[in-house]
Amino acid sequence: MSSAKLRFTAAFDDSDSEGIVFFGNYFRLAHRALEQWLPAQGISWEEWFKNPAFGVPLRHAEADYLKPLKPGQTFEVTVRVAELGESSVHFEIEFQTLDGTALARLKTSHVFVSREGMKKIGIPEAIRARLQHV
Repeated sequence: MSSAKLRFTAAFDDSDSEGIVFFGNYFRLAHRALEQWLPAQGISWEEWFKNPAFGVPLRHAEADYLKPLKPGQTFEVTVRVAELGESSVHFEIEFQTLDGTALARLKTSHVFVSREGMKKIGIPEAIRARLQHV
């Protein structure tokens, strides 16, 4: 499946006392990238995050930190669908310098659940089709 690159600049308040982006903020930045990436795939923010029938909570997250990212530094984030399961989607999110040097690699897994009862459901076909063709 293909990917898309998004461009951001690390903010002052993203950093820790050493002047590098705090490790936990990578997950916030990855979520921000996902919020921009989904509409580019034809999945509106409301359809994914505010759907009255289902939710897509985070089930698992992991990260590898490779090089420091500093406030004021512009970087790119690549979002890619790594795998589509019956009820889950797995994303790979890579942070890179503008010259392509890898800064961090994150993996997140999200599961589709019913709003009522929070029970696992299959990925709705309309969303599956858009995630498969990106």
